[in-house]
Amino acid sequence: MSKNTENSDVYVSFRNATKKFGNFAAVSNVNLDIHKGEILGFLGPNGAGKSTTMKMMAYLLRPTEGEVWIRGNGELEKLTSKNKDYLLDNIGFLIENPFFYANMTPRETLSYFGELKGYPHSKIKQRVEDIVEMVGLSEWIDKKIGTFSKGMRQKIGVISAIVHDPDIIVLDEPHTGLDPTARKMVREFILKLKDMGKTVFFSSHLLYEVSEVADRVAMISHGEIIACDTLEKLESMAKKSEIQLELLEIPENGADDMVKRLDPIIGPHTGLENKLDYIRFNPDSEIFEILFNGDPKKQVEIFKALFTAGIDVVEFSVPKAGLLEDLYLKFMSESKENGAEFLQKREFEPKQKGEITV
Repeated sequence: MSKNTENSDVYVSFRNATKKFGNFAAVSNVNLDIHKGEILGFLGPNGAGKSTTMKMMAYLLRPTEGEVWIRGNGELEKLTSKNKDYLLDNIGFLIENPFFYANMTPRETLSYFGELKGYPHSKIKQRVEDIVEMVGLSEWIDKKIGTFSKGMRQKIGVISAIVHDPDIIVLDEPHTGLDPTARKMVREFILKLKDMGKTVFFSSHLLYEVSEVADRVAMISHGEIIACDTLEKLESMAKKSEIQLELLEIPENGADDMVKRLDPIIGPHTGLENKLDYIRFNPDSEIFEILFNGDPKKQVEIFKALFTAGIDVVEFSVPKAGLLEDLYLKFMSESKENGAEFLQKREFEPKQKGEITV
């Protein structure tokens, strides 16, 4: 059977998708559904299998085992050599680092991509001008791409994936080579795509970029999916998270006494079995860091308890980026304990806040 109409909100489905190169499994038994209108963040270090998975979806690589199913004309269809052109017409891809001819302009390049994908010829000129404006490169639309910086070429790569106005957009490491300002632009761009009703599947090894925009997060470790859910549910699975608490003022007798005061107020509501050192004070930021079991209900209980006790709270938050880093490292650690093989035998070392590499 090559078609079905089940799960009408599923646009793409990986079913036991495996890709081997000789005896090496770059991707192993990936089961992953991408739902209509969602942003699915694909998180993993370099070499984890993100690009290989996306290339199977683009039919640049064929699964050694398993299947990829894509929705077309209301039905999920197994991706094959016979239907790949038809099924992939409604998907925009940015796979790894984009390559463009240096002597061509963005107008020429994007017009070519749009017409190649069947966008109406009469509308392509305006479409190209609109999407170039979206990334702030209108004044460069007729400049040779060979004169562009790496970040500018990456921007052209990102919008090349949407020039034909597809319903599904797949972006492999779209933040590569971008400065912080450009990264912010890409984040806003991804959220704008969702507002337009698009479905976005994007990969990254930058935790902050994923946590800021993703509805769900799929984590991959050496070719295997180790977790996939909303941040809130993953947080509950990990059974630990952190509240950052800023008070109006710290008493003259110091933070240690405030920790002692907070303990009986917060302690009954953390859901933690081991409450040793669950309240810490960061003297640099002057913020209290409070561990709890990750249950949103406990988070509400803690807030209510602080309010009832008359504690003057300036800010109360659960930072997503820090949470995602803790979750990722936890699940990675568990995958090691369960016998997953690591390609490189060294520990993760954060390069900067929100970034993990191996």
